[in-house]
Amino acid sequence: MEPNAITTVIPVNLISAGLMWLGSTVSAHAAVIINEIDYDQPGSDTAEFIELFNHDSSPVELDGYTLDLVNGSNGSVYSSFELSGLLIAAQGYLVLCGDPAAVANCSVDVANGSWIQNGGSEGDAVVLMHGTRVVDSVAYEGLGAFLGPYAEGGGFAAADSNSVIMSLARLPDGLDTDFNAVDFNTACLTPGSANRGDTGDCSTPVNPVPLPAAAWLFGSGLAGLTALGRRRRHTRNA
Repeated sequence: MEPNAITTVIPVNLISAGLMWLGSTVSAHAAVIINEIDYDQPGSDTAEFIELFNHDSSPVELDGYTLDLVNGSNGSVYSSFELSGLLIAAQGYLVLCGDPAAVANCSVDVANGSWIQNGGSEGDAVVLMHGTRVVDSVAYEGLGAFLGPYAEGGGFAAADSNSVIMSLARLPDGLDTDFNAVDFNTACLTPGSANRGDTGDCSTPVNPVPLPAAAWLFGSGLAGLTALGRRRRHTRNA
């Protein structure tokens, strides 16, 4: 089976590349990390995305995984996205976005418009969970009293920009020293592909999905997608 998918199912919509559906034996827990974040854009925040990366040599099954967005002002989870029913291919990427038309290689359509908080002096965090275990976490823009558990190495990633096209990304691609301040730097946009330094939009389509594969997935994947949910969202974008 090709590791690609397109469909339109609410509340979490799987729409493209880098993914495989369950049906083969894969590792249950492998090295999936938060690899790139773009939460702020010039003008309206309509092209936000979070990219996960599997640097394991085998596909990773995402049953039991959630991606939590944490409010730095009080430590609460303001949005949580279940990833059960999906796989990430070996050395592959999964991109969550709010507008597939604005983000190349978007894999999971999670919301409309702004869905990631913009940090501020107390910061915010993105946390990848497996059950109750923190698999990976990134605090960004600030480090308030509630973000300590999510600030790897006791530090935080620098701020995204609302005037320059850029993202916060692990450089080199996939670097994970367990220090947010070291691992994440200013980068050009590369959702669904290897991270690059500098600024601007470096995204290019990867593994376009043929229509027959999309039609097959829509017919066969509805049952599996019923487990995909999204808790009520509360936005606090700057």
